Amino acid sequence: RTLADAPRELALPAEAPAAVPAQRGRRAAGVVEFVLDERLHADVDRLARTTGTSMFMVLHAALATLLTGHGAGTDLPIGTMVAGRGDDQLADLVGCFLNTVVLRTDTAGDPSFAELLTRVRETTLSALDQQDVPFDEVVGAAGLRPEGPQVMVVHHEQADLERLQGGVGDLVAVPTGATRAELTLSFYEPRGEGPVHCGLIHALDRLGPAKARRLAEELQTLLRTVADDAGQRLSQLSGVTHKRSENA
Repeated sequence: RTLADAPRELALPAEAPAAVPAQRGRRAAGVVEFVLDERLHADVDRLARTTGTSMFMVLHAALATLLTGHGAGTDLPIGTMVAGRGDDQLADLVGCFLNTVVLRTDTAGDPSFAELLTRVRETTLSALDQQDVPFDEVVGAAGLRPEGPQVMVVHHEQADLERLQGGVGDLVAVPTGATRAELTLSFYEPRGEGPVHCGLIHALDRLGPAKARRLAEELQTLLRTVADDAGQRLSQLSGVTHKRSENA
């Protein structure tokens, strides 16, 4: 019911398509890497705490705001990945149990960013209650794109390194050069203080590197703005990011 009549195609930011070959059923991809410095991380974390949300929800809401401002509409099915290990018996098993969950994000009515965060929190928690339903079944029941959502937000926790016994390691993002989604915001959240390493993965037949870099810059500008004042409406925030992009 939640995903009934969700749009199958979003009018995402785009450039003239590039002639790039697909890779084993996936689309050739580029990635723009950027970092939310320690101060911005602290500011966003403070916003999350004061609104009863999380870093994931703030970045999710920021991306939705950015897409609405670029003409993608106000009804945005945004996907995320879950570990698929909700059952304790799966904790120590080797294998891939990942599942895709669709978060239908509503930016209609020009809400404030704080109001959008409330919507995103409710949507996320409700969707995660159903995270064990296989994505293929959701596609069949709701008529979604079988290849997956056009837009994804993927959260990684660096705390997983603590499971390495007797060793020292670091997380390194290794671009595969391919993607199913047209646009993916992937980020690594440290435990405690420190920078947040992000990547904006984009299908090259939809979005070129220059446009993707501008979107990454706009996203960072937007995060700084809402961390200072989450009471601004989305239309005001779109003006801030677009002006920043033009000046760049």
